[in-house]
Amino acid sequence: MADRRDSFSVLRAALLSPLLALPLAGYIPALYAEKITIALSQEQDGGPAGRACIYVHQGKAEYRLVKAGETCAAEIVVESHQS
Repeated sequence: MADRRDSFSVLRAALLSPLLALPLAGYIPALYAEKITIALSQEQDGGPAGRACIYVHQGKAEYRLVKAGETCAAEIVVESHQS
């Protein structure tokens, strides 16, 4: 009977382990995110509405809006989640 109980414990642990790890699955990509610095590509002046700062890297654009009278950052740092 002891062997059967031990087998059940091992089976239960094997089945539950992946289920217990599911809540952590969303955090794993964040652990492997690479930080990339992107230089300012273009600015669009919107007058009193502020200005749009456009940063382009590998064909993808990142946008930042700043208030009127402020300047765009020369570069930004973003996280890249490559798989």
